[in-house]
Order: sequence, then C-alpha cells, then structure tokens
Amino acid sequence: MHKSNFPGIRCLPPVLVLASLGVSAFAQDSGAEVQEEEKIEPIVLDRRADTADIPDADEGFDDLVYDEDAQTYKLIERDSEDQPDEPLTEKESQVQELQRLFDLYREALDNRDYLEADTLAKRVVELSIKLNGLDSQDSAKAITNLGIAQHNNGDYEAALRNFLASIAIVERIDDNLSEALVNPLQGLAATQAAIGRPDLARLSYQRAVHITHVNDGPHNRGQVDILESIAELHISQGDYDEAVDIQEHIFAIQSRKVQPDTIDLIPALEKRAQWQHRLQRYHNERITWRQIVDILEDHYGKQSLELIPPLTSLGKSYLFVSPADFEYGPEVSAASGETYLKRATRIAMEHPDTTWQTVEQTLLALGDFYILSGRPNRAMKVYGDAWTLLSSGGGPEQLRARRNHLEGVELLQKVYPPKYYNSVRSDDGRTPPDTFEIGTMSFRFNVTTSGRVSDVELIETQPREIMDFSPIVARALRRMVYRPRMVDGELTYTTDLIYTHEFYYRPADILSTAAPEPAAEVANENVE
Repeated sequence: MHKSNFPGIRCLPPVLVLASLGVSAFAQDSGAEVQEEEKIEPIVLDRRADTADIPDADEGFDDLVYDEDAQTYKLIERDSEDQPDEPLTEKESQVQELQRLFDLYREALDNRDYLEADTLAKRVVELSIKLNGLDSQDSAKAITNLGIAQHNNGDYEAALRNFLASIAIVERIDDNLSEALVNPLQGLAATQAAIGRPDLARLSYQRAVHITHVNDGPHNRGQVDILESIAELHISQGDYDEAVDIQEHIFAIQSRKVQPDTIDLIPALEKRAQWQHRLQRYHNERITWRQIVDILEDHYGKQSLELIPPLTSLGKSYLFVSPADFEYGPEVSAASGETYLKRATRIAMEHPDTTWQTVEQTLLALGDFYILSGRPNRAMKVYGDAWTLLSSGGGPEQLRARRNHLEGVELLQKVYPPKYYNSVRSDDGRTPPDTFEIGTMSFRFNVTTSGRVSDVELIETQPREIMDFSPIVARALRRMVYRPRMVDGELTYTTDLIYTHEFYYRPADILSTAAPEPAAEVANENVE
C-alpha cells in the first residue's frame, strides 16, 4: 500500500470522483483511444476468374469450403463458443472499473448518501491518478469531486485541502485563467463560506467569475450560477441591497438579446420574480408576475392553462406584507390575491384540456389562501369542492391524492424557533462550534378547524435543566398555520400532534442545581 498525497485518501484500490454543492459533477474521460471506423471500398471485378485461379478443394480455407456441386465457396459459420471474446487488458479493466465507480458515486450523490459518496470518491481518485497521473485534468476533476463529497459530509478541512490541490494541478498543467479552475473555485468558495469566512469566499467566487469573463466574455451565461452563489452569500450576511444588484445583473444577462414581451423572456422573468420574493421585494415581485401574465395572454389567450402558475404565484404574493419578518399579516389585501387565485381556478375547471390534478392544485391553493388570510369559512367550501373532486372519480390516484392532501393536516406557515440557547448566535445553517452540545424539546399540540395551533404542551426537554427556553419555543409554535384535516368532506379538529425542536447549548449553561419539576403545560391557547 503506497502513501496517498491527498487528505482522507488511503491507498484503496484505484478510483475516481464527482460533485454536488452547486458545482457541476465532472465526468471522467476513459483514457482509452477511440479509433476511426475503417471504410471498406468495394472491389470491382473486370474479368472472370480463370479456372487455374480456383484453388483445389483440398487446399481449402480456414473459413471457406468449396462446394463442387454448386461450383462455389461457402462460408463456414463457427459457433460463438468457438470464438471467445478476447480478455480485457489491465488498462481496459481499470477504465471500466473507473466508470462503474463513477456511476455509483453519482447515484450516491443523487440519493444524498454522502458517506457512501465520500468512500467511492476516494477510490475514484486513486484509480484516476493511477491511470492518468497526478498532473492531469482528469485527476484534478476527480479531486474536486472528492472535495464536494467531503463538503456535503461537513468535513470542511479536508474539502478545503482538496479544492486547493485541484486548483494547484490545473495551474501547473494549464494556466491561472483556465476554465478548468471554475468548478474547484466554486467548491472552495462554498466551503470557505461554510467555515465562517465569507470574505475569502467572495474572493474565490469573484475569481471564478473573472475567469468566465476572460474565456467566454462578460455577458456569458455560464457565470449565472456563480453570481447566484454570491447573492446567497450577501443574503446570509444581511446585505440585501447587494443581493438585489446582483440579481438585476443576472436578469440583464439572461434577457440579453431576447426581444421584450416574447415567450423567450419568461424563464428570466420567473427567476427574477422568485428572487424578488426571497429578497422581500413583494411589490416588485407582483409587477414581474403581471408582466409574465401579460406576455402569456398575448401569445396563448386569456383562458390558457399556461396562465395558472403565474396567476397562482401572483395571488399568493399578497399574503406577504411584512418585509421585516416574513410573517403573514392580518391586514393583508386579501381581495387582490383572491381575484388572481379564483381566476386560476376558473381556468382550470373550464379548460377542455385540463386534468383533475390541475383543478385540485388550484382549489387547494385558493383554500390555503383563505386559511392564511383568516377566512376559514370560505376555505371550508373550497376544500369541500376539492374533496368532492377527488372522491367522485373513485380512481386510486385520486383517492391517494385525497388521503395525502386532505385527510391529514399539512403545514402552510413554517416557524423558525431560535436554535441557540443563551447566545446571541443565530442559525445560519452551519455546524455549531465544538463548544455547543445538541439538546431537544418536544411539544404536543392541537390544530383547530381554522388551521391554528392550540393547547401547546411541553412533553420533554433534554437536558432537563434547561427549562426557561421552552416558553420561547412554544410562542413560536403558536404562529404555525396548518391546512385543517378533513373527515367525510368536513373540516375536523386534530389532536395530539408532536413537534420536536433541536437546539444548541453550552454545558456551562446547565445549572449546577437540579431545576424544579416543570409544569406540564407551557401554554394553553385556543385560537378559533
């Protein structure tokens, strides 16, 4: 067993690698040469064969036999068992194994089985280096893919080293502006952001963007994914204005050389509206959705099924009125949103090419809108129509949809209780520092026919000493909103639902003395 030059790699049987993150997975070249197919030219006979030219039957050929009666040669067809395939060379076997491992790695990534992907990636790297050498594009790609697997596993230190190793290989065999640097730079930036170094991450992303400009021009579309990653970085730091500027730049790239008010502009407009929603620019979001609706009406007419998605998104946008905290406000302009959702439902129900799935989706969207805007009586009627639709056909798919969408509660408005106890830290999705431990607290609660949470009750807290955190979490839980459960077409009160909240604490926060027994009921609030 020889020594590996890369972190996390033992000298396992030789191997290759792939990617996730938001960085493209590299396909490996097999390393086998592909020969051009030889062209066989027909032979034109310009004279008959002389008798002397015909060989004696006794001479024969390996594959031919002379038939004296027919005065011609016949081809001898050998059995396939007599012609076994030639065994693969060692290199061909390794190339075949490399592709097999790569396919397994890709499958593991698709299934989010990152531990398995990490193991396969290490084997792939070893085999790629054995076949292609260390200083090769294939090995650099393999090492980048290994870094991506390690990033997804939270092994950021090893991921950083492997991204840097891949970058170094490309710089040695190519140059500092090689297109092959873009993917490892993106992986490096994502990992730098994950370890709390957004300053370094921004520099790595900017270098990747610069390389795309040099190779493909300043308006190339290949830079869009990198720019979106930079925007995400700004959002994570609360720099919304910077994120807005980047998204407008992305829209300018995607809409460049596209005629306004054409169907080709729709994808760029949809992406713009989605980002405007994330950045809490709800007024601008509505303007964009209306522009999409206008374009679709001009091309397909006012009753087209193509109008349903933008009309639905436009209607839902009226639920958001507080750019500060993403909560649904009671003073929402429900009439405007209702108009668009009802129109989408009407189109779905009346169009000759509609499906029951389309009708169901529009009915549920309208009913959810009524629940979220505090009008359960209207929601009851719309949900009832959906129940009738899914029950009348009697088909297994419709009954399955009824069971999945109406016979149980479904969360419509999420809440995000604080993740850190006794700390000013906020949850940014990163792994907490080693000084923190993981705790849990579980609650039982009910959901009313209006979709509101009631009777929140603390069941258990681990560790038991941390009791003053539960009222904070309970208050957050009461803001959850559900689609109520239906039984026989009627909205029904649902009891004994469980919510488990995971949080982080420092061992020093646990009181040295035993805390008193908690009251069983942290909160009991009926919201009708």
